Amino acid sequence: MTELVIGAIVLTLEESHILRDIKLRQEELLGAHHLAHRNGELVLEIMGSLLKRNAIPEMRLRYFEDPAFRTGRIKGSHRALFERNKTIGDDIYRHPNFLIHLRYFLSGADLPSNVADTFSQKAKSYSHVGPSDALELGGLARDLSRKFGLLVDTEATAEEFYKLSLDCGIYHRHAAAIRDRVRSMK
Repeated sequence: MTELVIGAIVLTLEESHILRDIKLRQEELLGAHHLAHRNGELVLEIMGSLLKRNAIPEMRLRYFEDPAFRTGRIKGSHRALFERNKTIGDDIYRHPNFLIHLRYFLSGADLPSNVADTFSQKAKSYSHVGPSDALELGGLARDLSRKFGLLVDTEATAEEFYKLSLDCGIYHRHAAAIRDRVRSMK
């Protein structure tokens, strides 16, 4: 069984230096072609290092690579969506749309730390998360979303709870049930 990682992964000193120069938000690159190009090269460099030393948790890679981990109107993995749009190989990592995946690889789910801690502690309290446990965790995720004002973009919040569920070692279909409970909020 692989070790579960909640939150940020450990970087080497060299990776930390590279990361310092990377713009992790796509909107920071708008209208700055030269900056976007340089950013893409830095992302490629850090991804090469992370992949070489197997630093990205398995579930995070599966989220990107495995079609079963992605739902939506267009079927296929997150990687396949890049490839469908003629972005292949290293160019995937250079693409500004990859930054959301890089952030997940590096830092885990984009949720406030107290929300992530509360949810992951509850998930860990189960020896194995089954279907009924997933519904209960989905209810907790909904409550936390309301309490901490995370409903501005329900779709994005639901996806972040899905990622956190995967990081907690929850089977992807049960994690999807948690995501769907959050997604259904109005």
